[in-house]
Amino acid sequence: MRRPACLLLGAVLTLAACGIEPTGVRELGNPPVISYSPTWVTVYLLRDGRLEPARIPVGSDSAKNIVDTLFRAGKQPPKPGLTSALNDFSHYDTETTRYHDDAQRNDPGGNLGYRLSVILTGGGEISREGLAQITCTIRQNKQESIWSVEVTRLFPGPPKTWGEHTCFEFRNLAAKGVRLPP
Repeated sequence: MRRPACLLLGAVLTLAACGIEPTGVRELGNPPVISYSPTWVTVYLLRDGRLEPARIPVGSDSAKNIVDTLFRAGKQPPKPGLTSALNDFSHYDTETTRYHDDAQRNDPGGNLGYRLSVILTGGGEISREGLAQITCTIRQNKQESIWSVEVTRLFPGPPKTWGEHTCFEFRNLAAKGVRLPP
């Protein structure tokens, strides 16, 4: 019985005599703060059937985030009077593929640019205005790297593609005073 009592007493004395004196709370300045500065992208929404740009903050300017932002902005427009031809569709995925030109010998990889495939879900046909919204939004924010945008509906029903597009082909849909990307 004596041995356990001695061990317990020894443990208490060791803990009590560790050599560190208790101190009060000391103020050393403000706590660290993480500041967030959003990236802004331009999405194209519709006003009276014409493409009009709207600036929207996003977490990153990846192609997927840009397309997600376009679809979100169509459901909650940032300015009164703006609408979207995409409300019957949802963004499912995006995929980037490279263009190749075997005749091009100056570029060691033969890579000239990229095509962005935007994959949607939803019923019905996408309108020309909806294709313009997607294509011009991508081209506005990714001008140098994305040469064309291909839009495909995955389901319901059999997959359907509306082909490859550039924003230039939709120039007649621009609102007055709006200059669309190439």
